[in-house]
Amino acid sequence: MERKEKKRNRLTLGLFMVYAAFLTWIILFKMYLPGDTLPHLRNVNLIPLTGALVVNGKADYMEVLQNLIAFVPFGIYMGVMKPKAPFWKKLLPAIYTSFGYEVLQYALSLGATDITDLLSNTAGAAVGIGLYAMLCRICRAQAHRIVNILAGAGTVCAILFLGILIAANH
Repeated sequence: MERKEKKRNRLTLGLFMVYAAFLTWIILFKMYLPGDTLPHLRNVNLIPLTGALVVNGKADYMEVLQNLIAFVPFGIYMGVMKPKAPFWKKLLPAIYTSFGYEVLQYALSLGATDITDLLSNTAGAAVGIGLYAMLCRICRAQAHRIVNILAGAGTVCAILFLGILIAANH
């Protein structure tokens, strides 16, 4: 049984690493493909729900929603990988990661450093932690296995999507 659990944990870690690579590609490199020219932008917004959210004089919350959704899997993975940790210890890695992305965007001139992104990413991870907790209550011992199956399917889909993007652009 212990050997099976170690194998499952390695699979979860591997899937998380693939997810983290995709998250980096999405957040830092804005889904640009090799050979594309990345725009250089260095901007800082420390006032929540302003700045980049204003498009043509109106608030556009789609980016907030996209950031939130992008970090839901992060929270789910933290729930799987830190099952006995308190909520805040599961959330802290997401906060650090999001903050790191925002700092890197500024340092590398790859995007706007925005407090709203940090807040929506953190909220997404919190939602993911909550979803995993609910799954554990419903499915008990099968929650880890279910997450690995869904994450594996999602990873395959993401890799296929990337392959199609690369093929279509070259």
